Amino acid sequence: MALTMDKRGTLFTLKDDRWSKIKNSILTRIILFAFMIIIIGGFTRYYLSFQTIHTNLFKVLSIHLEALADEGAQDVIHNLDVRKRFLTKLASLLPPSLLEDPKALKKWLIEREELNPVFSGALFVLNKEGTLIAGNGTEMIEAEKAYAEDGFFKQAMTQAFVIGTPIVSTISTVPVLPLSVPIKDDLGNIRAVLVGMTNFDTPGFFDRVLNGHIGQTGGFLLVDAKKQIFVAASQKELILKPTPKRGANLLHDKAISGFRGSGITINAHGIEELSAVASVPDTDWFVVSRIQTKEAFAMEENIKTTLIRAHAASLIIVPSILFAFLFFFFRPLRTSASLADKMSLGEVPLKPLPIKRMDELGYLTAAFNRLMAMLLESQKELKEIAHYDYLTKLPNRFLMVDRLAQALARCARNDTRLALLFMDLDGFKAINDSLGHNAGDEALIEVAKRFSSLIRASDTLARIGGDEFVILLSDLDGDLSCATSAASLVVSKCTEALKEPFILKGNRRYLGVSIGVAIGNKESLLDDLMVEADTKMYKTKNRTIPHINAIPSSVNIPLR
Repeated sequence: MALTMDKRGTLFTLKDDRWSKIKNSILTRIILFAFMIIIIGGFTRYYLSFQTIHTNLFKVLSIHLEALADEGAQDVIHNLDVRKRFLTKLASLLPPSLLEDPKALKKWLIEREELNPVFSGALFVLNKEGTLIAGNGTEMIEAEKAYAEDGFFKQAMTQAFVIGTPIVSTISTVPVLPLSVPIKDDLGNIRAVLVGMTNFDTPGFFDRVLNGHIGQTGGFLLVDAKKQIFVAASQKELILKPTPKRGANLLHDKAISGFRGSGITINAHGIEELSAVASVPDTDWFVVSRIQTKEAFAMEENIKTTLIRAHAASLIIVPSILFAFLFFFFRPLRTSASLADKMSLGEVPLKPLPIKRMDELGYLTAAFNRLMAMLLESQKELKEIAHYDYLTKLPNRFLMVDRLAQALARCARNDTRLALLFMDLDGFKAINDSLGHNAGDEALIEVAKRFSSLIRASDTLARIGGDEFVILLSDLDGDLSCATSAASLVVSKCTEALKEPFILKGNRRYLGVSIGVAIGNKESLLDDLMVEADTKMYKTKNRTIPHINAIPSSVNIPLR
């Protein structure tokens, strides 16, 4: 039965009409209203959000590409800086008398290069006419005045350090980068030129640019803006090739003129790309990270399809759920809403929603409460993942750095010392190459177990990447000799721990370890300690000669 009123406000009874009940039902009106909201909201959200999604996706991708380009530029400048410092130091230490004795000069160069072999092609000295005096390596030409017309030689006669134009070696047929510095006497007069050649296939040299890839279609370029050539590239066929003619790639033209940033452009082959440009400091070079927009914005098409499907599904699912929810569970919902409202106003403490009975609303409420618990647990797990190595379950670099900072703070507070041991496994690559990465993983896990058993509970053993481990010995005695002795003891234990062979896939294998130790106190800086330990580790590793059945372990401990 339905009630209504006339114009004078008098109530009267209508015939009991089922259709009228459905038509005038609050549930029906809510369902129809929800249906209308879904349709209007869906279309509005689709058209208004699409541009926002595109803009935000472009920003995110641009930031990512710019970071990759900057990382590539930093890798390039690091490679150049290492070689610059080595050449400059070598030129300042070279005795002038050796310029008159080629045999002694060659021996002197070989001895120095063995300490820091950064020039895989050649290391040699030219006289002021561009003729080879002496040197070591394969990329040398002994003809008279063979280098007289080369730019890196001419410029070295007037500049302190010269980055030459890369060339394709006539000997090894691979690209070679020449670097040069002048050799001066005590009066500042140039006596000769020291030249270092690095082959592009040298491991780790321009690694990000030469071997880095972005997705399936992206990569890196290293461009000389002055000479307008590709110095290096992920696409090897582009190396030392001229850059596109002006007008073929507008973003490239802007980069040549000094633009640094990101944008969408059409490359010389007519393919649309998203590219980012970053300068290589103190050079005319810049690094480009790029990826085809078709691949970069593939997510955008997926989002569009997902939005359409989601709106279509919501037209059926949401009204149906809403109807059932209101019709059968209106009272428990109101109770839950009231309680939630009070919690939002701070009238009652936060707590899980109560379950009156295990019906649909009860299941939904229980699922919500479980989901909340799962999310809290997931947050806890994500925090652990962010701070621990997934393979060995050891602290990673981030957690190690945090603990190092805390240990330095305690050094300052308690006038104690700490020891930082950087360790690099010797012979690990051979295991990976011969037995596979699974065997390598087993070896790393076993190394972690052995090292973990050697240190105190208050110390930290971390894996910072690859086959590199770090041990942090904190709260050591304030006396330097005592702290050094403690570090030496741990070094000896680590060395002894690796003498036991590793049984991997039925094969007996040995590992050694190169260790660099830095002793810190209240005046030490975190970055300086890490650099010191890392540097000493690599110096130690460069002196280590691996054998067939045994890998020697060596250590570099500071005496200060």
